[in-house]
Amino acid sequence: MSLINDALKRAKDAQQKSPAVAPGPHLRPAEPKAAVAPARGMAVPIIVILIVLGGGVFFWLERQKTVEKSPAETKISAAVDPVPPSKPPVQPATISIPSAATNPPAPTQPTASAITMPKLQAIFFVPGHSSAIINGKTVRAGDKVQGFRVAVIDQNSATLVSATQTNVMTLEQ
Repeated sequence: MSLINDALKRAKDAQQKSPAVAPGPHLRPAEPKAAVAPARGMAVPIIVILIVLGGGVFFWLERQKTVEKSPAETKISAAVDPVPPSKPPVQPATISIPSAATNPPAPTQPTASAITMPKLQAIFFVPGHSSAIINGKTVRAGDKVQGFRVAVIDQNSATLVSATQTNVMTLEQ
């Protein structure tokens, strides 16, 4: 124990003999951190993105409601020909060469019976997305069939328009 006491006395004497150290900077006690305001730099873009996504989901759901209506609201009218149109029998081709003694045949104008009118076979009515089957081809408003433009497709009729005439076709029942 005497060794420890002797070491302590020597340390005390050494401190008293050394000059006093100049005081350093004044240190303040630790203070609690001040409350930091939340960063608003990213808040505005995030809010805008959420609003845009919410609007997109809203419009998508509204579109789904119009497309997927209940069967009572959506009317699908369809009438299909029970007998498909039959093709005329194929006739063998004949070639006739006019002789010098006979006059060449006069050119013929197409008659009303030679021009075939389009035939409405079915209507699939969905408001804004209706389609029809005309001469076996599915068409929508704006499409062309045999020189006619499909103007309107209603629940029971389709209206075709050409440069010279308008044809309102209805389903045969």
